[in-house]
Amino acid sequence: MTGNSQVVIIQDSGLKNKGYIDLIARNHDVRQININDVTHEDVANVKLIIIQVNLIDPNSILPLKRIMAMPERRNIPALFLLQEFSRREIVQATTLGAADYTLYPCPKDDFIHLIDTLINNEKGKAWEKLSPAQEEALKVSLKVVEKTFHNASKGLEVSQVEVKDSCNLIIEATAKDGLTDWMNAIRFHHDYTYRHSMMVCGYLVSFGMLLQVRKTDLQKLAVGGMMHDIGKAMIPLSILDKPSELTNSEQKTIDK
Repeated sequence: MTGNSQVVIIQDSGLKNKGYIDLIARNHDVRQININDVTHEDVANVKLIIIQVNLIDPNSILPLKRIMAMPERRNIPALFLLQEFSRREIVQATTLGAADYTLYPCPKDDFIHLIDTLINNEKGKAWEKLSPAQEEALKVSLKVVEKTFHNASKGLEVSQVEVKDSCNLIIEATAKDGLTDWMNAIRFHHDYTYRHSMMVCGYLVSFGMLLQVRKTDLQKLAVGGMMHDIGKAMIPLSILDKPSELTNSEQKTIDK
């Protein structure tokens, strides 16, 4: 054991790209454990847990629930490596308590930056600076954005009331406590599209307040910012958030 921080990697028996392990081992102590063999001691006193299993396989979910519910794991961030970046995988990872998730393989520099961010708990530090009003606005609005994009992608009803109510929380929090800490916390959200939508919403609210626009118009600005990319809900996330260059076929999907 060296003085480096420890990273635990939980895997199943499936064949997956594991090139990232050597990258992490350059700066951290790495332990690999099969999903069915994880004990309480395995997840105690570590800096990061990386989970690389088939989230579509029901046989993986039960042991993962057991692991994620361990008291020793409660304050340890868990990074999920997704195989397809499908909405089903994302929902599973989020439900299980992922601190973040990413499609893997991905660019090495992006992966190392993500690992360092999680180990240094930059996201947690940013959230700790939020006032109660800012934290409530961020939690509620992120859930509303995710739900709205999901419903739009499935052709389901989009709740205008939920969108407007969440925007009102953002307006109230910004008026009371400002925008800086709220925006810093948003920067750590794992999904670019949601992060971008929330940041545009925040900037428009701040701009509207600077111009002293009426509250009804301020709400319209907030809703417009939050929903301006709603058309992207029809584009598969595997294409929308792809870190590398799009193929001709993928670009045609974007251009539709």
